[in-house]
Amino acid sequence: MSNKKTMPLPMLIVMILFSLVYLVNPTAGLLEFIPDNMPFFGNLDEAGATTMLIWAISELRNSRNVPQSPPKDVTPPYQQ
Repeated sequence: MSNKKTMPLPMLIVMILFSLVYLVNPTAGLLEFIPDNMPFFGNLDEAGATTMLIWAISELRNSRNVPQSPPKDVTPPYQQ
């Protein structure tokens, strides 16, 4: 069993919603951390938002696949 701590579900949902809003509206200026007209650095905030979105979705999917109890041994007994 893994001792990995999972992020709380409400926090994952907030991260997904924030990154979606940030990526859907990249050039409106409503929510822009680094101006896009700066060469190379202008796209780093979108890359960070994309990374956060992919990571949060991955964590959400992995948190639902955690087994609650160990599987039962269903192998038949050995007979000679």
